[in-house]
Amino acid sequence: MISRTIYNLRYIALSGLFAWLACLSAPGMAFAGQAHPLTYETPRSQGMGGAFVAVADDQQALFSNPAGLGQITDKSYAVLDATAEINQDMRRVKDKTDGLSDADTPEARASNNRVLSDVMGQQSRLVASTLAYYLGSTGFGAGFLYQTIAQIGIERPTNPRIRAKADVDAVLTGAVARPIGSRVVFGDSATGHWGLGMKFLSRRSLDREYDARDFAALSEDDLRNDALKGAAFDLDGGVLYKLANPWNQTVGLSVSNVFESEIDSRIGRLPRRVDVGTAIRPLSGSPERSRKLLLAADLADITSDGTLFSKLRLGMEARMRTWLTLRGGLRGGYLSAGATAKFREARFEFATYSEELGERPGDREDRRYSVSMAVDF
Repeated sequence: MISRTIYNLRYIALSGLFAWLACLSAPGMAFAGQAHPLTYETPRSQGMGGAFVAVADDQQALFSNPAGLGQITDKSYAVLDATAEINQDMRRVKDKTDGLSDADTPEARASNNRVLSDVMGQQSRLVASTLAYYLGSTGFGAGFLYQTIAQIGIERPTNPRIRAKADVDAVLTGAVARPIGSRVVFGDSATGHWGLGMKFLSRRSLDREYDARDFAALSEDDLRNDALKGAAFDLDGGVLYKLANPWNQTVGLSVSNVFESEIDSRIGRLPRRVDVGTAIRPLSGSPERSRKLLLAADLADITSDGTLFSKLRLGMEARMRTWLTLRGGLRGGYLSAGATAKFREARFEFATYSEELGERPGDREDRRYSVSMAVDF
């Protein structure tokens, strides 16, 4: 028991070293105009509280830590990997905003204000994405992601306004991972991989405020004309070490958007993001038994504003049957959960998690639900 405790302390220290290296790679000052971040998370990661940097053993590695491709030994690909996500306020906000009037009368304005006051501070969110990907067995992967994120929020209590935010992204990405070689880390043998991902992003972006009457009169053509367009090329990098210890521990570091490339002068630049994480498989015995339980922890976006607690992501994955996997986690203080059911080439996933919309943890929880269906080989 004492020896395992010592192991824990040493590997926590190793994770801290990676965090220090990540801080060195952060920019001295942020760009003034930043675009909405490009985010892609599978229900698997969401169910585990978002902890993935040191796991990185599926298609999300293309977007979260390309070094993880080095630990994938079996080829896989999918033409269809579709995900849909909604939040707890979506139906309520949508029903209210759909019922707004575009009439220019005192009665209509008063009615609109009452409707918006009922959902003041609430936000609807809808995410729809589809990913086609290929993961090789030699540290190579590629994918094409098409994703829409749409949000409608009600702001300004004294003069209600509707803020509409939407990004429609088409992303072509490719990544490679190569061995770093064996070395001794804190007295243990460790093998690692470095990874480099390249992505080309084309985006249509909308971030505008409307009064109730103008919003009610909007058409799809109006929204399309209000959207800005741009494109960018950027790089992602990462490292992942596997340590020869009783828990088969891995530690990882990921840096996204290394160059903080500009999508468009009006849209802004892709924000740089640095994540660190660690994962263990605590069950001893055969490799098959070891794969039945995974524990992971991340510090997400460590160079951004926020408390340490708001960045902490903890996750657990338990393989209950060959076709069923259950997950749970803690994300910024909020519980998450998920499951995967896999039948031959068909995969179905569900997850629920929360994000904090306020300035501090506990201010305003936004509960979200996602489902995914894929046919992968």
